[in-house]
Amino acid sequence: MNLSEARRRRNFIAAAALVAACAGVVSGALAQEVAPAERGAATQAVRQRAAELLAQGSAGEAEDLLRIELEKGRAPALLIALGNVLIERAAALEATSDLGRSLRQGVLEEALSLYAEAVLGPDERVAATIGVASCHVLLGREAEAEAVLRAAVASAGGDAPGLALRRSLRSELIRFLAVRERVEAANEVIAEGRARGDLDPPHVALEQLRIRSVRGERDGLHEAVVAAAVAGAPPAELCYLAWNAADPADYEKKLFLYSALHERFPAELSFRYYRGATRLFMGDPSGALGDLEACLDHPEHGERARVYLGKALLQAGRPDDALPHFEKLLGPSSEVRGDALDGLIGVAVARARERRFADALALYERVLALDPLNYWAHLGRPLCHKSLGDVAGAIAAYEAGLAARPDEPQLLNDFGLVLHAQGERRRARSLFEQALAAGSADGGENLGIFALQDDGDRAAAADYFARTLALDPNRPRVRFYRELCLAELPG
Repeated sequence: MNLSEARRRRNFIAAAALVAACAGVVSGALAQEVAPAERGAATQAVRQRAAELLAQGSAGEAEDLLRIELEKGRAPALLIALGNVLIERAAALEATSDLGRSLRQGVLEEALSLYAEAVLGPDERVAATIGVASCHVLLGREAEAEAVLRAAVASAGGDAPGLALRRSLRSELIRFLAVRERVEAANEVIAEGRARGDLDPPHVALEQLRIRSVRGERDGLHEAVVAAAVAGAPPAELCYLAWNAADPADYEKKLFLYSALHERFPAELSFRYYRGATRLFMGDPSGALGDLEACLDHPEHGERARVYLGKALLQAGRPDDALPHFEKLLGPSSEVRGDALDGLIGVAVARARERRFADALALYERVLALDPLNYWAHLGRPLCHKSLGDVAGAIAAYEAGLAARPDEPQLLNDFGLVLHAQGERRRARSLFEQALAAGSADGGENLGIFALQDDGDRAAAADYFARTLALDPNRPRVRFYRELCLAELPG
């Protein structure tokens, strides 16, 4: 299947949802043999690329990529990734009409079928089960969601892997019940887990903390987290709960809590990782460096610690020291590749501020080689050419950027300014018109100024200024120019 075929199939599925929603079946794809183990790295790379596209707002491209890959093999990780994309698509659909509701239901039903297929595989069972339950919730079927979680807990095996699986699924069931204020039912699930041997005392304390955290009971929660740590609760889970033990913006309390946990358990690097991240978020990059550097080899937090370390070095004014850390995270299997590319952009911006435009340009080119649609690289590359006095290179870069992102308002507007400065006013105005149509107030303001200054057409200028103010009312200069134009019009 090629990209155009994938898009046609996506459009067909959206239309077929109207007919299929009542039956609850949208996808007619036949289950194929799960991809062999040697495809694991390729599967991870595709999954990561799809996640990057989704984060960039390109859900359609992520969906196309995953559908093409699933034609080669029904890997559970990719089934779940496509289910996640479809849930995002469903969230974007208007559910205010019968048509919108039918389309949304159809998309969610397909996501449900993908998650259900992934549950049958040996991997990703917790994520797939959560996906199935989530789809039922979004479809208004709370009882079915709860039944799915309870059945998954009951069916987990009794061996060591089964125990770990049952514990994870039980935690999801407890969270599901706690969110719905069914505390008594959640405590019954904890008691059952203790009776079956799923939950030892540290995990019982952990799940009781989880109920309090989910319900937003923060009073005394940070002391309870430290007590649970002393009792032997798993550090990784405690780190998450500690983050929720304070109000979202109360970084001082979070810092106090992670410092207390680190002091009590100095060998547990998870607490240092979260403390370093908290210091970074508090605007203390220098204070974050030591904690983050200590965690670079941590099996769970190492890559993310390196991302944060690079950001801390950038904030501390050390872009050249930050660059090698981002470079180490550019591999196709890296789960933070998108963050690493953002880091390269950050270094490029820092170099441009230092007027090292050639060095910045080299980084923008490097980003585009890895991510041809990168918004910031397409904006920065022509600006560097222009700053180097290479107007022809800037024009070529803008043309390449618009070939990749044809409706990007900022690119259209910036390219128009360059062309207008070169005397290509007709082409420049065409670009400003496209920018204005795409929602750019800058494009509208430029059209108004040029209509006034170049053409002396006050009526056209007043109209452009009015359209600009409709997009962005907080432009006093535009408002002044419009009133001036209107005052000078006859009648």
